Amino acid sequence: MSWASKERYRERRAFALIESMAQDIRYAVRTLQKSPGFTTTSVAVLALAIGANTAMFSVLNAVLLRPLPYRAPEQLTMLWSEIPSQGVREGRSAYLHVEQWRSQSESFADMAVFDPVSVTLTSAVEAGQLTVARISPNFLPLLGVQPLHGRSFSAEQAEQRQRLALISHRFWQTRFGGSFEAIGATLELDGAPSQIIGILPEGFQFAPLEADVWEPHTLFPDWESRRGVRGAETWFVVGRLRPKVTFEQAQAEMSAIARRLHEQLPAADRNRGISVVPLSLHVVGTKPRLALWMLTGAVFCVLLIAATNVASLSLARSASREREIAIRAALGASRARIVRQLLAESLTLAVLSGLLGLLVALAGIRLVLAIQPGNLARLNEVSLDPRVLGWALALCLFTGILVGLTPAISMARRNLRPSVQEGGRGIAGGVATRGIRRALVVTEFALAIILLIGAGLRVRSLWSVENVDPGFRPDGVLSMQLSSPAFRAAAQRADLYNRVLEQIESLPGVESVGIIGDLFIGGNPEQILTTEGDARAVSERLRFRRDEVSSGFFKALGTPLLRGRFFSAEDGSDSPRVAIINDAMARRLWPGRDPLGKRFKLGAEDSDSVWFTVVGVVGNMRRQGLENEPIPQMFEPLAQNPSRLETLLVRTRGDDPLKMAAAVRAAVRGVDKRVLLYRVTTLEDRLGAF
Repeated sequence: MSWASKERYRERRAFALIESMAQDIRYAVRTLQKSPGFTTTSVAVLALAIGANTAMFSVLNAVLLRPLPYRAPEQLTMLWSEIPSQGVREGRSAYLHVEQWRSQSESFADMAVFDPVSVTLTSAVEAGQLTVARISPNFLPLLGVQPLHGRSFSAEQAEQRQRLALISHRFWQTRFGGSFEAIGATLELDGAPSQIIGILPEGFQFAPLEADVWEPHTLFPDWESRRGVRGAETWFVVGRLRPKVTFEQAQAEMSAIARRLHEQLPAADRNRGISVVPLSLHVVGTKPRLALWMLTGAVFCVLLIAATNVASLSLARSASREREIAIRAALGASRARIVRQLLAESLTLAVLSGLLGLLVALAGIRLVLAIQPGNLARLNEVSLDPRVLGWALALCLFTGILVGLTPAISMARRNLRPSVQEGGRGIAGGVATRGIRRALVVTEFALAIILLIGAGLRVRSLWSVENVDPGFRPDGVLSMQLSSPAFRAAAQRADLYNRVLEQIESLPGVESVGIIGDLFIGGNPEQILTTEGDARAVSERLRFRRDEVSSGFFKALGTPLLRGRFFSAEDGSDSPRVAIINDAMARRLWPGRDPLGKRFKLGAEDSDSVWFTVVGVVGNMRRQGLENEPIPQMFEPLAQNPSRLETLLVRTRGDDPLKMAAAVRAAVRGVDKRVLLYRVTTLEDRLGAF
């Protein structure tokens, strides 16, 4: 019996495939050991590409693909108020509107509201700043979350405005050391005591809301006005769809409810909508989602380029093996057997690269967690879980087949036997091989061009954003959050801020200093605003921002004064109410006219609200991000409406504003040791992260 006949007989046996695969792998290992240069280079290139793709997929999996850690997360939605005429797509909602939605909707099993606020934790020993989520009693049951220890508050307790609180697991560990004595303990928030009745499970957060304390939604001082006034659009709304109800059906129903409700409103308040969005989109955000998919695509292109390079090396290496392969063919090896051997070599190479790539992926994951890029939600869930490991295995198989197919196709399309003869035309020099080489070169160039174009467009976008004038000069400015004691009256708080500003201005190296509630702003609700006209007052709904600022605020930021004057020491608490507005608000309220001396008030024409007189117009500031157009903004003197939480901005003369942080902190503590300073950074860093 000939060798070829024995080979065919062996292949028909039950375990012949397994035996031949084992032989192929052993032979592949010996072959790769004979070419250490090729093996080392190929493994290094593929390991970097596979590792980068695995790390990127681990982020994508945790942030986008993994279900939210709530009961039936596919039924959870966010409900937004839309005002197309003012470009509002994700606006907050009035509590009265939410109650109407809940009573009229059949698509939703329930709706809950929440609103994050910043408060001061005060005690005899220490104080600190906390993020508090004020939630309706059905918020946690709607998500399917139960306290790990203790209980939640009921609807009756919330209606009675009882000061009860749940705390996060992290806060329980850091503040109470994990002691069960925390249940029943008292937290003093903004000077008011709240009793802890429950501890939430470890890891629970409602991203991107990272709260330490969770309270009833009725604990706002102005709760009675918030609950019954139309237009008090301050609440985030989360809903749960009924089983088998699609987002499209829910959207159609809510749009009909919006039209029905708005028919009862004045004409000026109509043309509004309700947007139903999956909760997963809210948690991640549209821009981060797009950026993650784009980065994943770019990294996959890098893998294809790496595989193409290794395939080219394998094709070139086949030139030195043409005689070996031709001899095997002459001894009776079939084309399929030779192709399988070549694929076994490439798969072995890919598996070795994948094992090393896992180490690269692990290092990449640690780097991502350390950098915390763009404050992505759910980054703490990034890990090498079974799905990620499965993806890595799939990449190894894909890469191995892609690399091995190139020489395999070249072998399959040639007559192997003539290569045994001296002077025969080699495998590497055939027409098929040259065509494959050209295809590989073209593919590699195409992938590289795609990456270059994508990177160029991204750089151009970043360059365009960087060249946008924010309306202020962020360089050289130190930013700090400032919290005054909660028990101070408004006049005492204004006096405190004045003394703080005077103390900081006297420091060497300080050019100017200013205070504002918060420089960077998110969504802003609509408010009724009335302007004093020549014939009669005109009321309209306007989406704008209201802030209190010190007299040196605009100088500290470098914002230009277009008309009128800045605030002065004469604009005190007992002086007539004055305001500075930005150019966008001036053009909106008094188009084509001089706004100086004009008056407006916040509220309807028949309201008792005070009138503001415009004393100045400043340039527009892009406080909602460089990519967003500035909205109308009004500023009032700090002395006339001082808030407990403020942003302190210090323009310094040095290159590094952070060097002044210690001196500024000491100056503030010299005025009042109970004043808190936190989130110390530069204004440039805040602008870049916004």
